[in-house]
Amino acid sequence: MKIFLKKLAFFFIPIILYVIIVLSLDIFKIFKDYNNYYNQDITTLNRTYVSTKIFQKNKDSVNYDSFIFGSSRSQAFKTPIWKHYLPEKSVPFHYDAHSEDLYGIYKKLEFLDDVNSPINHALIIIDRAVLSGTIKRLNHLYINPVEFNDVSKYEFYSSFILANLNPRFMMAYADFYCFKTYRNYMKNYVRMDKYPDTFTPIYNDSYYGLAKEIKEDSLGYYNKLKQQGVFYQRPQESNITLEKTKREIDLLNKIKSIFNKHDTNYKIVVSPLYDQIPMEEEQLVLLYSIFDKDKVFDFSGKNNLTEPISNYFESSHYKPNVAKIILDSIY
Repeated sequence: MKIFLKKLAFFFIPIILYVIIVLSLDIFKIFKDYNNYYNQDITTLNRTYVSTKIFQKNKDSVNYDSFIFGSSRSQAFKTPIWKHYLPEKSVPFHYDAHSEDLYGIYKKLEFLDDVNSPINHALIIIDRAVLSGTIKRLNHLYINPVEFNDVSKYEFYSSFILANLNPRFMMAYADFYCFKTYRNYMKNYVRMDKYPDTFTPIYNDSYYGLAKEIKEDSLGYYNKLKQQGVFYQRPQESNITLEKTKREIDLLNKIKSIFNKHDTNYKIVVSPLYDQIPMEEEQLVLLYSIFDKDKVFDFSGKNNLTEPISNYFESSHYKPNVAKIILDSIY
C-alpha cells in the first residue's frame, strides 16, 4: 500500500505543482482580476474576455450606450473620433475581438441585452472573414467568457490550461519571464514588438505601436514590407466564394432584432481591405434585405481607399485616417 501511495504521489505532485505555477503566473489573465490587463503583456490575451471584464468593471460608473463591434480591423475606428458623430452625451465602448466573427458579434449584443445595457448606437465593421464565422470556438484565444452562456466553466478554463500545457510555449514564456531576453525561437509564443500596442482603460481602444515605427521611418518601413512580400500585387482573385448560409441568415436576423428592441441607430461597414477582393453581391443583397439599405456601406474592392499602401499598417489592417474618411461619408 505504501509503495502504491508513493507512486501515486510521484505521479500527482508534479501535476499539482504545475497547476499551482499556472494559477500563480496567470499567463492569460483569466484567474484573477486586473486593473490593467495589458500591463506587461507578453502573450496574446483573449480579447473578448478582457473586453467583457473591462465593460463589467466600468459599466455602472461610465454608463456605456454606444458600441463598436468587429475584429482587430475595427480598431481603425477610435471611440474619441466616433463620438464626434454621436449625440453629445453618448459614451462609446470598443467591443472588438481577435479574428472576430458574426457569431461573436451576436453573442456580445445578446450579452449587452441580457445585462440591460442601452445600445443606442452601434458601428459594426465586417468583412468576408467576419461573415463566414457562425459557430462558437473553443480555442483559448477565441472562446467566449462564461457570461455569454454558450460554454461551461469547465470548457472555458480547460482551454487555457491546455494552452499552458504546450511545452514550447511554457519554455519560451518562462525563459523570457526570468531573463527578459527575446530569442528567435520565441517568435510564435512571446510578443516582442519594437513599440508595444497601447490600450485605453475605459473605452477599450487599441493604438498600434506600428504607427510609431512608421513615423520614425516610413520609407524604410514600407520598403521592408514590400521586400518581405507583405504588400503584394493586387487585385487578387479569391478562390473561395462566400456563400450565404442558414446559420448566417439566422444570426443576422437576431442582430437586427436586438437593434429593433433597443431602437439602435446602427451603421454596418464592409471594410476596405488591402486584397481588394469585393464582397460578394449575394452577401450585399442579404445585408440589404435584413438591415436598412441606407445603413450598410460597402468599401471593399478596388477604390481610392484600398489603392495606396500607405493606408495600411500591413496587408491586414488599415489605418485610422481611412476610418475617419469612412465616418465622414456615412454620417
